[in-house]
Amino acid sequence: MSEKTYNVVVFDGNQLHNWPELFRGHSLADGSKLNVVQCSWNHASVTVYPEGAGGCILQCVPIHESTCSLRGQNVTVRPDFVLVRNQARGPTPVTDNRRTLYGLMIAGVPSINSLDSVYQDLERAAMVSELKAIEKRVGHAKFPLVPITYYEGHERMTVYDSGFPCVIKVSHAHAGMGKAKVPDNDGFHDISTIIALNQDYCTAEPYIETAFGIRVQKIGNNYRVYKKVHTGSGWKSHFGGADLQFLEINDTFKLWVDECAKCYGGMELLAVDAVCDHQGNYHILELNGSAIGIKSQFWKEDSEAIVELAIDKMNKVYCNPQAPDDSVDNQMNAQEWLEHNKTRGEQLQEMRKLKLELEYERMQIQQQRQEPLENSFSLVPLLGALAIGIGLGWGLSFFRVKN
Repeated sequence: MSEKTYNVVVFDGNQLHNWPELFRGHSLADGSKLNVVQCSWNHASVTVYPEGAGGCILQCVPIHESTCSLRGQNVTVRPDFVLVRNQARGPTPVTDNRRTLYGLMIAGVPSINSLDSVYQDLERAAMVSELKAIEKRVGHAKFPLVPITYYEGHERMTVYDSGFPCVIKVSHAHAGMGKAKVPDNDGFHDISTIIALNQDYCTAEPYIETAFGIRVQKIGNNYRVYKKVHTGSGWKSHFGGADLQFLEINDTFKLWVDECAKCYGGMELLAVDAVCDHQGNYHILELNGSAIGIKSQFWKEDSEAIVELAIDKMNKVYCNPQAPDDSVDNQMNAQEWLEHNKTRGEQLQEMRKLKLELEYERMQIQQQRQEPLENSFSLVPLLGALAIGIGLGWGLSFFRVKN
């Protein structure tokens, strides 16, 4: 059993969330222990030295930590793994902590989600790019993305032709911030003068009168579907009430979130937000990454699933680095899995048929030669060669399915 202890840093600024407690009692496959430090991006900083000269050094003020003795103190830790549960960049400059994220990326610290995906998910433009790529790949009928117009700056906001009212979303802001409902063309040009103050980019999309909202959540291979019926007075559900209901996952919702799980090179934690209009048509709005909010009634259960994901990934990195990668970007979707297993079954049947035919031919040869069984011509090498050939063919078929 290993005597090593690995440092896990969880970025979650909510004091009600106690991640060291969730990790308590867990260890890696080789027996290595885990020291968990939970902190906010706002109270963390990173220095990365060359290999052999200190590596990655994180200074932070823990909200919770495994020893229960350092809370509120300024501590130094060398992170071996990072779990990201809050955005590294808030809506205002003072909450922009991308420099800390950059340091962790330079150090190559393994994480959930990957630090590359966390970085890309900070920008709405990158998110829109991924969603449009999915829509193009699988078709609008299967992935009904809302029509999105991109403007790199206020100077380009001369024409909007997808109808009013529309929703303007400015730059990277999330959680209802940086969004405005624009009733007409005059309002569209008015808001362009506000966007000009900071030289931001923005997107515009049709405002949809919704019957309800949908969030499809994926944690590893666990799915949840939330139905949100807006009960507030405003048009943003973030700033009003919402009656939450829970739906079963179906093929439509599963396809949305499974396709989105391939974005940014692969994500283990994500959620897809959509709305349903009064005619029953769905419209996908956006993708949320590692910092997805979890409803309070499922927080412990879903967070424990996240812990299991983190430990599984650490085992692959530190305990079995040569293990084949079965991360989300290499997972087969349902149809590929069915086709793969069908093909494999057919080829196993063919192998059994060939084996019987070869056995029959062997017996025929023995009978003709009237030789004892132990001195007969053996077709075992031939049978083995044929089996290997068929196995290679199955392997190539499986490779094509996955790619």
